[in-house]
Amino acid sequence: MLASVPIGWLWLLAAASTALSSFLLGRWIPLRKFRIAYPVIMVVGGAVLIVVCRLKDIDLNGALVMYSSAHIGLTLGLLPQRKLFKEVLERWRRGEPTNHIKIPRRHQVFLAVSVVAVLLAGFALTR
Repeated sequence: MLASVPIGWLWLLAAASTALSSFLLGRWIPLRKFRIAYPVIMVVGGAVLIVVCRLKDIDLNGALVMYSSAHIGLTLGLLPQRKLFKEVLERWRRGEPTNHIKIPRRHQVFLAVSVVAVLLAGFALTR
């Protein structure tokens, strides 16, 4: 289904998913360095993904859909942890130790399931 969409729309999907992910995670983790580094790392990672996919004979459409799906799954998966991010940041700014704060197992499972489910959906939509 998505394989027949014009490539321009897939580039727009990739840009929109990167922008949305960067905006939301920047709000949840309000550190200036993070807000600058995260989008740069994600775009560089996306470029590497596209190069690797091209080397493995995966078309550009599939690579862009998988990149967008990964961003969407990551953003959805981190949704339950946004309060924990802010709590850790506030404690860190006050100089309190934060190494005792652990991510609940259900949040980790939700993150993994979200990323894998959205990637599988993206993969299915390219076939």
